[in-house]
Amino acid sequence: MTSTEQLPPEDEAGDETRLEVPSPSPEESGKAVIKRGELYFLWHPTTSDTFSGYGLTLQQGSKDFLAGLLMVDRPQPVDPERLNQVESTFGEYQLIAMTATGERGIACQMRIEPDSLSYLRQFPTEQAATIEQALQPLLDEPPKPAFSLRWDQEQELWASEMIPPFELPPELREAFERTGPGCVAVETNIGVVHVCHTTNQDIEGFADQPVAYQWQLALMPTAPLLRLEITIFDRPANPYRFESFFNTDREDDARMVEQLGTQEELYLAFHGEDFIHCFTKVIGHSEIQRDHLHRLADQAADHWDTIPQTQRDFDRAKVEFQSRFPL
Repeated sequence: MTSTEQLPPEDEAGDETRLEVPSPSPEESGKAVIKRGELYFLWHPTTSDTFSGYGLTLQQGSKDFLAGLLMVDRPQPVDPERLNQVESTFGEYQLIAMTATGERGIACQMRIEPDSLSYLRQFPTEQAATIEQALQPLLDEPPKPAFSLRWDQEQELWASEMIPPFELPPELREAFERTGPGCVAVETNIGVVHVCHTTNQDIEGFADQPVAYQWQLALMPTAPLLRLEITIFDRPANPYRFESFFNTDREDDARMVEQLGTQEELYLAFHGEDFIHCFTKVIGHSEIQRDHLHRLADQAADHWDTIPQTQRDFDRAKVEFQSRFPL
């Protein structure tokens, strides 16, 4: 644990932090593209310049994930037991002074809940520019601690919850060892996550690249195949593709499809050659696509009803599809 003066201290201390600005900056949601490395503040609604932390966007086109500082000494020094929990979960942490009187923030990754994204603000001041420059190293090496954050209207504060590192279950790791690169959906505490495994070199090229996806349904003779095709435009002439299949006749898969039908975001967790998590890419899952997924799931259920029990074979249908339509 360290506590340093690496960032410019703010003028106010205590429960909140302030910037010297004449008025609140307008919401940035109308911008065509959010660039990687843009600075956003965890703003307190109804105030002009009060915030509880700040961070740089980790992905182009999204402000859902930030890397920066979250104030922890508010209104009193952070409970040591809380820091022990962070250390036991992530293995390490770093505290950095954020105010002139020494109130500290924890260097971390921040996932902003969808209903709180509107409370992120940009303050175009000289002080903000200095903070943005000081945070740049976190883009290349994001801190290990990660928190889910939302604005709590009743308590009028930013509530945080730790996001434990996603480690591959042994059975999933063994499956990737047998089959090589691929993509599998799993249930986690933040929703359904698509675990994508490939080489470290490929993953390094994914970070800033746009992603497209498409829900599809293939009505094969032995089973319907509900399929998600993910395209990462790392190389325009030959983009990288992942595919994920769901067997809607199986309880676990049906439950994940139902969850995905309500999820406003798709999570792509990339794991390299050593199966260690590299980073998670988040893309919007529009209402149109969610409605489309519901319709395809209904069609899949209808198709299952047309196949005699003795002829149902999801694995065979998947093998036949992949042989006919390889990625």
